[in-house]
Amino acid sequence: MSEDTEKGAGEPKPLTQVTRQALKTHSGEFELDSITYINFHDRGISDLGCIGECTNLQHLNVSMNDISRLAPLSTLKHLVTLDISANRITQLDALKDADSLHTLNAAGNLISSIDKLACLAKLEHFSNLRLQDKVHQLFNPVCHGASYKKRLLSLMPRLKVLDGEVLSGKGSEVFRICSEIDAALQAAHDSGLYAINTSKPPSGASGTPTSGPIPEMSKPQPWFASDSLRLKDSKAQDAAIDDVTKKFKDVLVDCQRLQEEGQRALDQAKSSSTQHGIEHLKNLDLSM
Repeated sequence: MSEDTEKGAGEPKPLTQVTRQALKTHSGEFELDSITYINFHDRGISDLGCIGECTNLQHLNVSMNDISRLAPLSTLKHLVTLDISANRITQLDALKDADSLHTLNAAGNLISSIDKLACLAKLEHFSNLRLQDKVHQLFNPVCHGASYKKRLLSLMPRLKVLDGEVLSGKGSEVFRICSEIDAALQAAHDSGLYAINTSKPPSGASGTPTSGPIPEMSKPQPWFASDSLRLKDSKAQDAAIDDVTKKFKDVLVDCQRLQEEGQRALDQAKSSSTQHGIEHLKNLDLSM
């Protein structure tokens, strides 16, 4: 059992502070500079401690902890992906020299303005940023501004993905269309357009109403019955099965015949090779 696991509980121990022993035990590496991946999700961490000594770290997940300072990450030049979501972080300046950083999930923190993100704009490979996660209800104060997205893209024009939305490249057009459809459906729902009207139309009324809630639609029906592909004539079905069975047996007979012919050819080849070897030895004896 690993040392950073509760005995009999199967749950990781709270760390509070990241230590060399915790890093080695978690990663299985003897040297900190050999560690390339760390996952300390939900470990009660408030201090990243000596994690900066993992100088070759590429992937780090410290989500759902109690971290407020990222200073120990300033030495991680090879960091590619970083998940710091659900913490208490207000500043990202420690990442200003993380030239290899590609993806950052900082949803659910205390980043209050676009200016706090300026340190990421100079990172050449940085293209994927998440500051809000609507599924898990994780946000930053900066996300509530009316021009949040516009100002952020103006600051970081190289972004390809923002808050899970594909902005450019493959999938961006599909994502845009789906977003527009979602927005239209949400607007229709908010306006009451999708309220189901199960009451009967007024006496004497006929046809489909031109306004008001959309009536409940009938459930879709299958295009054909489940047994429509079955052979209804049992004799025809039996004949088809017999025909298939006969063809399969014929194939087995052909396979057996080919196997026998191959075995005979192999035996002949072995016999011929042996006889040739004997004659060769005799010729050697005579020459001597």
